[in-house]
Amino acid sequence: MMLRRSLTILAVLVFLCPMLAAARPAPRPETGIGLLVVRPAAGAAVPVPAPLVIYREPGIGRLGERSPAKMHSLTTVVRTASGEYPLTVTATRLDWLKIVYDDAGREGWIEEQRPWTFVRWDDYLRGKAAHLLRGLRKPYYQLRGGPEEGAPERATLTPERQLRIIEVAGDRVRVLVDLTTMGWLRWRDEDGRILLAID
Repeated sequence: MMLRRSLTILAVLVFLCPMLAAARPAPRPETGIGLLVVRPAAGAAVPVPAPLVIYREPGIGRLGERSPAKMHSLTTVVRTASGEYPLTVTATRLDWLKIVYDDAGREGWIEEQRPWTFVRWDDYLRGKAAHLLRGLRKPYYQLRGGPEEGAPERATLTPERQLRIIEVAGDRVRVLVDLTTMGWLRWRDEDGRILLAID
């Protein structure tokens, strides 16, 4: 009886191990219309921003409070100073910002505060250093001669190549690669998920 139970458990583990090993990685962050860098107020005793109050609509239907450190943020792809948290903004309404607050993509509204900086992607990306993320589909590594999807291919890039963003045109950026080659590539995919890590 004991041997049979042990063999059954072993068989289940052998069956599940390949599936667990092939588990999908976390999805790349959504980009929205821009990003909000949440930081502590000047002179704050604790170097972490206070919890954010999240609403269903601006000022209506309080959903709760959440620490920026425990929220869905762009920290995996956007480098900021210690104690700062870049959050995806999907809409604005007066002094309110709609943010993605968890990995399931749920959204809520927060009231914009003075120590924070909201910036649209076009303005944020221009002039930044970046590199492509790993594990993307082949078309996203193609440097093209123009911003159009069918523009001639110039080179195939790798995540190790250093990029400097010169210009932003919708979902595409004009980049200088390793200070030698100029071309265009996508900075976010068709689903609005980011393809670059911003240095």
